[in-house]
Amino acid sequence: MFPVEWAQKILLFVIGLCSGALVAAGMFAFVTMIGVVSRMAASTKTICHAMRYEDCVVVGATVGNIFFHYAPAFRTGWVGSVLQAGFGFFAGVYIGCLSIALAELLNVVPILSRRLKLHRGLTAFVLSFAAGKLLGAAVDLFL
Repeated sequence: MFPVEWAQKILLFVIGLCSGALVAAGMFAFVTMIGVVSRMAASTKTICHAMRYEDCVVVGATVGNIFFHYAPAFRTGWVGSVLQAGFGFFAGVYIGCLSIALAELLNVVPILSRRLKLHRGLTAFVLSFAAGKLLGAAVDLFL
């Protein structure tokens, strides 16, 4: 009976690990396909560091998943709150960049601006998208 339980747990571990690796690979392939990292590197004129940025995305996602799934309880007081706020800020920046890149990939903003005959104020239009996302996230978090 004892070896069967261990075999089941090992099999579940392997299946879970492989499934997680496949989902993560698909997500990073999607991020690479829409060009979030390369566009950010090109816009900041640091394209020579694009591989380093991609490594940071992978490490950040891995560490974020570990913290999300295992939820370690650090008794750090206000330092933990500051770290959590910093993580939330950078996660929000990442999600914002991802959504803008996806919208750009689908050409939503140019098509919408042509149909609305919006010639000026495109920056305010895109920033209003970001403000709406921020407001929606705040309402979801606090209410």
